[in-house]
Amino acid sequence: MVFQDPAQDLLQYEAELVAATSAAEAAFVAVNRLGVILPFRLAVLLQPDPVRHARVAAVSHLYEVDENAPFAQWLARITRHAGEQPVATLTAATLPPDLAQDWGEWLPEHAVLCRLATPAGVLIGWLLVGFEQAPGEGGGAVLQLAARQVALVLGAWQGRRWISLAQLRRVFTRKVQIGAVLALLLLAVVPVRLAALGPAEVTPLVPASITAPTEGVLARFHVAPNALVKAGDLIASMDDTVLRNRHAVALKGLEVARAELARAGSKAFGDDQSRADLLTLKARVDERQAEVASVEELLQRIQLRAPSAGLVIYSSPDEWIGRSLATGERIATVADPARAALTVHLAAEDVIAVSPGADVRFFQNVAPLSALDARLTVVGYEAEPTVDASLAYVLRAEFAGGTELPRLGLRGTAKVYGGYVPLGYYLLRRPLASLRRLLGV
Repeated sequence: MVFQDPAQDLLQYEAELVAATSAAEAAFVAVNRLGVILPFRLAVLLQPDPVRHARVAAVSHLYEVDENAPFAQWLARITRHAGEQPVATLTAATLPPDLAQDWGEWLPEHAVLCRLATPAGVLIGWLLVGFEQAPGEGGGAVLQLAARQVALVLGAWQGRRWISLAQLRRVFTRKVQIGAVLALLLLAVVPVRLAALGPAEVTPLVPASITAPTEGVLARFHVAPNALVKAGDLIASMDDTVLRNRHAVALKGLEVARAELARAGSKAFGDDQSRADLLTLKARVDERQAEVASVEELLQRIQLRAPSAGLVIYSSPDEWIGRSLATGERIATVADPARAALTVHLAAEDVIAVSPGADVRFFQNVAPLSALDARLTVVGYEAEPTVDASLAYVLRAEFAGGTELPRLGLRGTAKVYGGYVPLGYYLLRRPLASLRRLLGV
């Protein structure tokens, strides 16, 4: 072969390599612009691969490369056969029979495999170039210079990584790998405390509910929300129109029954029938008196009073006034602010084995950097539906003695602590549970 000014061609080739804006672009230039200095049939750039030893990164005259194609797998076997030779001149005759039988399908008669490495000896890859005719000594020397330029440029791009695959293989030797596995096994059995997180709210420890004694309409509130009241203070009143009418009718009925009893009593001395009706009329009078007493009791109960001293908790009065109430419907709650507790909703998929007496830490939304200690007192045995249509177990806890109690209604996140388990179980508990739900086992 005759080459015209190979130095100028090499400089042009090097300039195009250096001008590449990425490692992928540099690999593309390396195989496609090699014709500037050498007339070749096929050029392939391979890079190290921890599984297949080598993978095809770029092929001349091809924009996309299928790394799993038979050609790519065959080339990986070629690089493994060449070993660490800097330059290997290949023909079908120099290969083992299992590799040589496919030579005619993939490559021309002659090929040269150049091992690409940085000055520090880090393997970058291989440059395989196929020729219709043997390149000779001059062509081989030019190809080696071109391969050196490719190695330097690709090495510069690879240097931007934190560490290369070759360096990883040198660092993670067999002994290091065995030591790492043993260390992981030892860490997996280190005992750690199992814990679960759930939304929590500060609630009254012993709340006193104010409920509707009968069906009716709420007329008005006498105290504002979150007001302090004493036991017996009037909280709200229900509309008494229906009960007052019933009371008036019951009184009239009682008067009529008494009048009939009095008339029968005056006739009883001379009329046997009147004497016989006395017991019936007396029972009717008692019935009317019981009815009047019942209505009067309801008239007193529709005046809703505080059962104990504390803070009156209810929503806006506008949401209640004029609203029809069912018997037993809760209207408000009276709570002692000095006796606050913690209510935790633990999601069904996050629940852990806990029992009364377990430790709880409460992180308030208003003060996320500080935590309050509490102790579990009640553990719900059945999951209850929540506002977001999910299921959660309700847990209740009391704050530790000497703790400055937060304001009722404050929300945050509670961390409920269980027993000690191995670290491996702690880390794999959720993934294993998700896998079990996915597989149905």
